[in-house]
Parts: sequence; C-alpha cells; structure tokens
Amino acid sequence: MQDLRAMEESRTAVVAALLGNLALAVLKGLSAAATGSAAMLAETFHSLADTGNQILLLVGMRLGRQPPDTVHPFGYGKNVYFWAFVVSVMLFTVGGAFSIWEGVHKLRAPGEQGSPGWAFVVLAGAFVFESLSLTVATRALRRAKGEASLREFWRESRDPTLTTVMLEDSSALLSIVLAAAGLGLSEQTGSTTWDALASMAIGLLLIAVAVVLALENYSLLLGEAAPRHILGRITAAAAADPGVARVVGLRTMHVGPTSLLVVLQVDFRDELSAADVEVAAERLRGAVTAVVGDAGKRRLVVIEPVASSGRHPAAA
Repeated sequence: MQDLRAMEESRTAVVAALLGNLALAVLKGLSAAATGSAAMLAETFHSLADTGNQILLLVGMRLGRQPPDTVHPFGYGKNVYFWAFVVSVMLFTVGGAFSIWEGVHKLRAPGEQGSPGWAFVVLAGAFVFESLSLTVATRALRRAKGEASLREFWRESRDPTLTTVMLEDSSALLSIVLAAAGLGLSEQTGSTTWDALASMAIGLLLIAVAVVLALENYSLLLGEAAPRHILGRITAAAAADPGVARVVGLRTMHVGPTSLLVVLQVDFRDELSAADVEVAAERLRGAVTAVVGDAGKRRLVVIEPVASSGRHPAAA
C-alpha cells in the first residue's frame, strides 16, 4: 500500500506545484519587464522551468501506467524515470544556465533599473504560493513515507516525482530570498551588481538541484534493485518454504515505481521429484508475490532451480 499511496500523493503534489508555478511565471515575467531586474528575470526562468517540469512529470506518470505489450513486455513504468531525468535537464538549462547568463549580461551591461516596489510585492506573493506548495508536498511526503525517516524514504523510494517536487519547492523559496536580497541591496547601494549576482546565485542553486536529480534518475534508469526490506521479505519467504533447501541467489530490478522483476535462485530439496519441484516453484511464486505487495503491483517472478551436486534441476 505504501508505494501506491506514494504515487497518489506524488500526483497531488505535482498538480499543486504546476498551478502555483504557472501563475508565478506570469507575475514574475511582468515584474521583470517593469523593473529590468536580472534577478526577477532569473525567477521568471525558474518558474517557467518548474511549470514545464511539472507537466513533464505528469506526462511520465500517465505514460508509465500503460500496460505491458509485445514491444515492451515489462511495461512502460520507466517513463516516470525518463521524464524525471528530462526535468533535471530542463532545470539545468532553462532555469540554471539562463539565470547565470542573465546575471553575467547584467554585469557587463547594467542599464537602467526601475523601482523594485512591484517586484517585492510579486516576490512576497511568490513566497506565499511556494510555501503553500511546499506544505502540500511535505504533507504528501509524510503520508507516503509512513514510519520511515526522510533519509530512509529517499534511499528506499523508487518513485522520483515526490522528491523532485520537494527539491524544486525548497529551491524556489531559497531563490526568492536571493532575488529579494539582490534587489534590496541594489536599491540601497544604487548598484545593479547585487541584482546581477543574485541572478547568478539563483542559477548556481538550480544547477546544484538539477545535478542531484539527474544522478538519482540516472540510477533509476539503469535499474535499481528492490528496497532492502523487500529483499529481506523475499528471502525469508523462500527460506520458509518446505520444499526449499537453500536460497542460492536473488536479483531484482525496478522497471517502474511499482513494476518489479524478481529472479530467485533456489536449491530445492533432493527428495523432490520433477513434479514436486513444479508445484513448489508455483507455491514460491505466490509467496513472493504476496510479500512484494504494492512495491511490485506489476511484477514478474522467475524461479530458477539450481542443481545440487550430482542431480539435475527441474524446469520451473
């Protein structure tokens, strides 16, 4: 249940972030045009990138629910990982690189900067919007992780959408503070250098977040094993089966947030006949399916009999 609950909570958090960022992108863009602020333009890039990111996450979640077919026999679950990786690339380029470029441009050609009053109003509103979005994501995270710690949830979760929204919202709040500081210092000193530096700082922050997300999703795209508690349950279920002499090996791979491939190598007891091994293997598949639960709502369980010395394994 925890994995399905996490996916539903992720969808809620993504939709909330999408609606908030779409409104903020418009307001920040108008403010950037009115003030000529590099930091406000960086914030506009940030909100545009986040809006596109949320759309891509929803696309990935929708495509990932497609059932398996002959072309993709393990299903389309990795769509979530692919589009989450694209999100990190967008955050790096549209958000981070453009913000740094705008900051450098402002340093080289300062130009005139209008009154920041309107920009401060927009930033205050943005802070409220982003705080609400982060609150929704935080509540969703608490419900999804259950009794697990935040560190355990990050390490064990195979659904990147909720953590992506959390990181985006947290970085958005920090970037708003940076933009406000840059505007305030520029107003106090009469120098647009502070505004330009704030834009560059926002860009560096977004690139740092993008790198973290890219590394996480790269690992998921390659194929990560099931969480440790799931591996322990599978091994225990196999060892408890009366027909199993020993568990030789276990390999698993998530091919989506709730799609799991399980390959279990077991040595069945010597006294079992070929027919008995078939029955035991089928019983073992059912036991593994039960302990995997919603972590493998779509799962393929393969039982590989391993021969003991002097006898041949039966096909399972």
